[in-house]
Amino acid sequence: MKKMNRLALLALFSSLTLAACSQAEQESAENQTEQAMEQTEAAANEAAQETEEAAEEGADAAGDAWDETKDAAGDAWDETKDTAGDAWDETKEAAGEAGDFLSDAAITGRVKAALVEADQIEAMNINVETIDGNVVLSGIVASADIADLAAQIAEGIEGVQSVENDIEVQN
Repeated sequence: MKKMNRLALLALFSSLTLAACSQAEQESAENQTEQAMEQTEAAANEAAQETEEAAEEGADAAGDAWDETKDAAGDAWDETKDTAGDAWDETKEAAGEAGDFLSDAAITGRVKAALVEADQIEAMNINVETIDGNVVLSGIVASADIADLAAQIAEGIEGVQSVENDIEVQN
């Protein structure tokens, strides 16, 4: 840039001195002015070329950085999505197991409550266990009719899949 300024100044001074010179001196000054102008133009073209090349290199570097950033973001998104999916699967599984346990506990409670409401049955003598909706009755009662009635009551409770009647009759 300084080189271009110097050349432009030289061309200006050369032009100003032309008026005070002889014909030969004027021609010599014109030649020098033309050379100075050509050098200035060449320097300007070179500077423009260098600027354009630098801009292209900068654009290429920016494009590469963008591609790398985009790839890294995509990888991070995929990893986050996979981790979230795994967490969701584990949560669903844990919730399902908890739901099964709560459902079994609720069924057991409903069966015991229904046995307590039945006047013919001494509910304190009957144990109720529920596993995956399958109810197992055990204990000791006074007659086979009472054992059968307990099994019928258990079968009528919502959520009961099956009833295993292991109640013994007292002699």
